[in-house]
Amino acid sequence: MQTNAILAAIAVFAAAQFVRPVPVFAEDALAPLADATSRGTTWHPGSEGIMLPAGPFFTKGNQIVDRSGNPVRIASVGFYFYSGSHDLIMAKVAAAGFNCVRLSWFDYSLTNDLADIDRMVAAATRHGVKVIIDHHGTNRAARNGGNNPNGLWYDLGGASDNTDGGGNAGVATDAQFLANWVKVAQRYAGNSTVIGFDLDNEPSGYGICTWEAGSDNPAHNIRWMYERVGKAIQAVNRDALIICEGVFDYHTNFVGTGPSPGGDLSLAASLPVVLAVPNKVVYSAHWYPSESAQYDFKTGTLQSIKYMNNAWGYLVTQDIAPVWIGEWGASLDGSNGNLAGDQAWAKQITAYMNGRLGAQGGPTFSGRQQGMSGSWWTWGYTGNEQPHGTLNADGSLNAARKAVWSQTLFTTPPSR
Repeated sequence: MQTNAILAAIAVFAAAQFVRPVPVFAEDALAPLADATSRGTTWHPGSEGIMLPAGPFFTKGNQIVDRSGNPVRIASVGFYFYSGSHDLIMAKVAAAGFNCVRLSWFDYSLTNDLADIDRMVAAATRHGVKVIIDHHGTNRAARNGGNNPNGLWYDLGGASDNTDGGGNAGVATDAQFLANWVKVAQRYAGNSTVIGFDLDNEPSGYGICTWEAGSDNPAHNIRWMYERVGKAIQAVNRDALIICEGVFDYHTNFVGTGPSPGGDLSLAASLPVVLAVPNKVVYSAHWYPSESAQYDFKTGTLQSIKYMNNAWGYLVTQDIAPVWIGEWGASLDGSNGNLAGDQAWAKQITAYMNGRLGAQGGPTFSGRQQGMSGSWWTWGYTGNEQPHGTLNADGSLNAARKAVWSQTLFTTPPSR
C-alpha cells in the first residue's frame, strides 16, 4: 500500500480507537479432572477463584489445558504502570480472584519496562499469580500509551512512514521488533510464572494489517508476522503460549460478514497461525461497551452476538481454537452516561464467555470444559477515563465491577 493510502486509513482508524486510561494505584478427550490439590492448584485467601496449576500450558480445541490435559481458565487483569508495592499489588490481585496479570512493554522503553516486569514477575511468583507479557506498542507516548496509531507492529521502514502515525519518530523496524521479542522470551525462559506472550496490541485493518497465506505481502501480513515471531520465540522459549490478536476494523471483516471492532480473526480457521511447537496458539479479541470502544457494538442484542461469532467467536463454537478476551471492562457507575448500556454489555459478555448463549449462536461448554478466558482492563483507578479500572478512588475494590469479573474466574468444577 502506498504511504498516502496508509495515512488515509490511519485517519479513519484513529477516529474510533479505544481510550487507553492510565490507572492510579492507591471434555472425554481430555484427561480426567483431578482435584485442586493434586493439580497443584490453590485457593488464595479471600479469593473466589483459584490459582493456575504449574505450567506449561497448551491448547486442545477451544480449551487451554495444563500439562496433564486438564482444562484451565486464565482469569487475568491488565496493568499499564507498575507503581507502588509490587507485593501488596499482587496480594490484592490474587485476593480479587485473578490468577494472572497482563504486563506491557514498548520498544522505545524496553530496558526500563523489563526492569519493572522483573519486579512484577518476582512478586507474582510469591503470590502464585501467572504473567502474560504484551507488546503494547512501539512508543508509550503514542495515544496515551495505546496501540500504534499507524496500526502496524513496527514504525520504521516497511509500510510505515517512519513514524508511529501519532507524531512520534519511529523507533523499531520489523526486524527490531522480532529481536526485541526474542530478548523478552529468552529473559523469561524457564520461568514458570511467565506463561504467555501477547505479540501485538490492537493492530488495525483497513488494508493496513492483512491476513494472508504464507509470506505474501510481508510488510502488512500480520499472520505471517505471528508465525515468524512465534517461531523465533519458540527457538528460545518453547513453553509459552503465543497469543495472536485479531485486527481491528470498524467497517468489515476479511470475509465480508460484518465489522470486527474487537478483532478480526475471520480467516484464522482457513489460514491459521502455525508454529514449530504445536498446540501453543491462542487467539485474542478485545470487547468493550460502546462508550469505551467509541463504536456501537449493539451490546445486549442478537446483532452483537453475530459480530462476535463472525469475527472470532466461531473459533470457539466450532472447537477450533481458544480465544482469550485480552481486554474487557466497564465502569458500571453511570459516569459515561449509559449505565444501562454497560449493564447490558456485562450481562451479555459474561454469558457468552460462560457458554450460556448457545441458543443464540454463542459457544457452549460441558463436562470438564472451562469457559473463555479473559483479562479485565485495568488494575487500579483511572479517574476520568473509561473504563475506570478495578478500584475505587480510595483503593478499595469496586463492587459493581467485581460482580462482573467474578463470573469469569477459574473454578473447579467450572461454574456456569
